[in-house]
Amino acid sequence: MLQNISRRTLIGSAALSLAAGAIAPASAAKKTRDDADLIVCGAGMAGLTAALTAASRGLKVIVIEKRLWTGGDGVLSTGHFATFRTPLHKDLPQSLPLSAEDYWRLIERGVIDEPLSKVRDNQMNSPVYYGVAKHNPEVLKSCAMRAADVIAFVRKQGAEFFPVNPALPFLLSSRPGSMTKIASTLVTKLRAAGVRLMNRTRVTGLVIEKGAVRGVRFAGKGGTQGTLRARAVLLATGGFINSPELMQRYKRYWSSAKRGFSFEGDLPADHTGDGILMGKAAGAALEDMESVPKFWAGPVKGTPAVSWLMLDGATAYLVRKSGRRFINEKSARYSGCALRLFAIGSEPGYMLFDEETFRGHYHDELEFEKALAEGGLFKSDTAEELARKAGVDATGLKETIARINADAAGSGKDSEYGRTDKFFRPLKAPYYLSAAHYPLAFKTEGGLEVNTHMQVLSASTDKPIPGLYAAGAACGSVTTRLCDVFASGLIAGESIASGH
Repeated sequence: MLQNISRRTLIGSAALSLAAGAIAPASAAKKTRDDADLIVCGAGMAGLTAALTAASRGLKVIVIEKRLWTGGDGVLSTGHFATFRTPLHKDLPQSLPLSAEDYWRLIERGVIDEPLSKVRDNQMNSPVYYGVAKHNPEVLKSCAMRAADVIAFVRKQGAEFFPVNPALPFLLSSRPGSMTKIASTLVTKLRAAGVRLMNRTRVTGLVIEKGAVRGVRFAGKGGTQGTLRARAVLLATGGFINSPELMQRYKRYWSSAKRGFSFEGDLPADHTGDGILMGKAAGAALEDMESVPKFWAGPVKGTPAVSWLMLDGATAYLVRKSGRRFINEKSARYSGCALRLFAIGSEPGYMLFDEETFRGHYHDELEFEKALAEGGLFKSDTAEELARKAGVDATGLKETIARINADAAGSGKDSEYGRTDKFFRPLKAPYYLSAAHYPLAFKTEGGLEVNTHMQVLSASTDKPIPGLYAAGAACGSVTTRLCDVFASGLIAGESIASGH
């Protein structure tokens, strides 16, 4: 386990006041029977996965969720899984030149970002994706190595995937609706397994006995309050993007960013760091709390949703209001693109592409036509008319297209941003522009420090706090990407069932 004293930051009195009462010492006067083997706090994808994994191994499980529905913000995801080799790749044996072990050997040698990105001319690949392993590599590695298990697990819950795209072999894309289906199936299976689900119920504190977590206190519907006991508690409560206090303390520069999900309906404003605060009050270590939050760029609420228009430069060119490009599109995924927009003044960005791009890389033609009809996407044979429809500068857009075409058809090298990849090619009319996409901060990285069994570690001893586990965005070492979220749930459920 890495020793990094800077990540053991303490929450000040303002933040700790939010967790007042988070620890409730249990009375030792009499021994009370446990209500369950495991209490899962949070019914997002990580929590539901852990609950089913534990229940399938014979544990008695209770799941508590403060919202009415389950699935967390995972149900809003477009369902892209960044993975290593899985059964879905069997028809493309040459598309994945390195194994997971190969990548990790390079990472351990200190070769992380720039050199690894050249292994394949593709910024949606695993080398870049797993470059964040610098913070706590062993935990992230334990999640990365479970990629094939994750894909097998979600397929059992009804997820369907598009054929593997040879251009983006590391990215497995599930079909629209798969994430909602996964959540629904998990809940159905949990109920069939006898798991008790308590919706619209808030966990208000942890029950502690002799330094071990032995249950939770809760406040439910109609003002009901109570205590539930278990030999293990899993905190799968998400991050803290909706906590002004924690955002101001740990991510001050980013706290002014717009927050939410604009194109799929607003993200529920309840990612307030509940589990992180309760864990910290129980003596847990925090890590990576000051990291950059996860950004997205999406159209304003009310604009027709186009699931694959995420201001990601994998195959399209990205322009700003001036009609001019603002980034090397292959240098960053959607978070990097949105961060760049935030840095230059929170102005909107637009995806610029042509018919060949859509036919070669996107899947849902009905969605495409609907967006054209309703204003989520614009099409024209001329740059001037396209700019007018989308509301960008016509001169800038015309010059941008001309420069791209001249470079791509000539030297093949991008004279403006240095691109030389195979997707740097001329644009042919008709041209397309997406509706305006604005940068949004929608998730935080950073949280409770865990080990490879998802046990929460003590800030004072660096050892596991007995009975306390964490998964998903509540962890500092687990990224908020789908594959890692599901993997952390699998690992947590297995660890608790096996007695780790």
